[in-house]
Amino acid sequence: MNITITVDEITLSTVVAEAVGYDEDGDLVVRGDKTVAHLVAEQIVERLTRDDRWPSLRDQVTEIRKEEIRAAVRPAIDEALTRPIFKTNQYGERTSSETTLSELISDETRKSLTEPASRYQRDDGTVLQHAVRAEVKRVVAEQISETVQKLAAEAVAELTAAAKSSLSVAISAGRNDTPNDEGDDQQ
Repeated sequence: MNITITVDEITLSTVVAEAVGYDEDGDLVVRGDKTVAHLVAEQIVERLTRDDRWPSLRDQVTEIRKEEIRAAVRPAIDEALTRPIFKTNQYGERTSSETTLSELISDETRKSLTEPASRYQRDDGTVLQHAVRAEVKRVVAEQISETVQKLAAEAVAELTAAAKSSLSVAISAGRNDTPNDEGDDQQ
């Protein structure tokens, strides 16, 4: 008795199993097919993640991915910022002449910086004025703090020097006022 087994050509896209999982009710659900490529990829990932070098490799791959995404998106962003556009009303009808997204962003930035900081007290100034005031206050407070610290250090140094000088004068005077022990023995 001869048994003949015929194996068709096996490629990475050859289906070898069904991918199964569970739904929210806990029932077994077929999610698709597993191919040779899926099994090979699972083994590669398993071996890579067991390696001690995996964290640094993962970080490198993540950084390369970010750079590639930036490089791919940059031309689209540049084109969107410089391409002519038209402002429209709620019906999509043009309401102004040709402009760019970059000009619209600049206009909105200017507008937001020059609008009143408070809707109810216009005398408070603009958002930009508030930001400048806050920064000036911070810098002045820093400068005052530094100056006070310098002056305090100088005052402590002067007081220390004066105290040392007074103490040395007092010690010298005390030595001159003490009776001579040799003269007391002779009497």
